Amino acid sequence: MSPRTQQQWAEMRLSASEKIISAALQVFKQKGFHRASMEEIAKQAEFSKGLAYNYFRSKEHLLAAVMERRFNEAEGLIQGIDEISGALNKLATILDRLFDEVKKDTMLYKFYLTVFLQPDAPAALRRIGNTSEKIRSQWAKIFEVHRAIFSELGVSDPEAEVIYFRSLTTGIVAEYVMEPKNYPLEKMKAHVLHMYQMKKGGGD
Repeated sequence: MSPRTQQQWAEMRLSASEKIISAALQVFKQKGFHRASMEEIAKQAEFSKGLAYNYFRSKEHLLAAVMERRFNEAEGLIQGIDEISGALNKLATILDRLFDEVKKDTMLYKFYLTVFLQPDAPAALRRIGNTSEKIRSQWAKIFEVHRAIFSELGVSDPEAEVIYFRSLTTGIVAEYVMEPKNYPLEKMKAHVLHMYQMKKGGGD
């Protein structure tokens, strides 16, 4: 058997890292960040605790990796949006994608919200947006897509509207994950779209 190349080693390391991140996400969802342990995460990933620490120096660094994956997923909500005709149709597509993801894995989004809302969120998490050029670029792209939609709708202050829309949808998601069986998610989506239809019609 020929020795592995550097590329093969790099691919193996990436695969192992992704497996640990996926395991961490499952444990965090079940137990929360503070109650989870590296030992449990390593067991979920079918690795030794020592090997898990070889890839991630601490639970905080692992949380940062988990949340960075979330930021990567967020970009998927706007994929192909430019190919859709009409600002309201674009907005409807973004809402459909977001709410479908929330319904598919409610516990995952409950965990994400819990992490973001914790006043004592680990410093590793807070550093993500400040140190990752990739994350800054992704969020700038997402912001610009939303800004363009609201500009097309004729909203007087598109930049402020992006922040409002983000706050609005975060609140809807938070309400839904607390009581998914009873929360009228589809009705709220229709209400949001009607609100922007009215804005487009001159109600802004």
